[in-house]
Amino acid sequence: MARSTMTWIINELRRKVHDIGVEQLDDDVVALGDTVRLRCVYYNFASTPVSPTISRIKIVNPNASTIVASATTAASSATGVRYYDYHVSTVQPEGVFRAEFSGYLGSVYSVFPFEFEVRKTQRIWSDDELQNYLDRHRVFIGSPLREELKRDNLYKRYLSDFDTFEWADIYTTQDSTGTEVTPTASNLIAGEFTFTTAQDKELYLEGHICDIYLSAAECLEELAGDPSRSSQWSRGGVSHTSQNVLELAKYYRYMSGGVQSRKIIRVY
Repeated sequence: MARSTMTWIINELRRKVHDIGVEQLDDDVVALGDTVRLRCVYYNFASTPVSPTISRIKIVNPNASTIVASATTAASSATGVRYYDYHVSTVQPEGVFRAEFSGYLGSVYSVFPFEFEVRKTQRIWSDDELQNYLDRHRVFIGSPLREELKRDNLYKRYLSDFDTFEWADIYTTQDSTGTEVTPTASNLIAGEFTFTTAQDKELYLEGHICDIYLSAAECLEELAGDPSRSSQWSRGGVSHTSQNVLELAKYYRYMSGGVQSRKIIRVY
């Protein structure tokens, strides 16, 4: 499970690599990890809604495995209506699930079966995978000495030379003897920290930053090696050419400072 502190950075990385367009599912389709409310109206032989004396539900997944054997349902305010909130585990298979509501209507035992579909949302990378890319390009700021922050003349606004922090702590000294102070507001994107009360002192930072451009470049370079993802395709009378992901990866490496040019001079 990706760290909660990484959520905004992961979302930003997802935008950088154009992996934000989750497929829209139909209204009757459930995504893995969601909770779906299964609902049934019990009718008697006269097609009149009747509240059952006992109501249970059984759920079978597409592999014919019973995942809910006999669970008690909840009663709605409407006559004859029972429901059950089922959380679809991410380890369940995709496909058509079968649910069976059963119960006694007087002396008659009735079963009301129906089906619902479960599918995955379509994204290239999971949050955990994107966190792995970011962790490989994570840098600790504050060793051997904490970073001295720039400040305004009022000692209320402090700025770091770095940005895209996963976390940052502010101290009163550059070494380990200082005490921690808590800003009134922290902008981890820009590395900016503000106080409502003047601090009247220099402040120092330690924290983790993520090179989001270098992480994006690695994502796209790996994607470029996937033979199933052609940058140009044609089907029937429709053709499409997408941006070359390697060109975008090269641009991101340039933005991160990861690209260097060297001039070699031979001396004879």
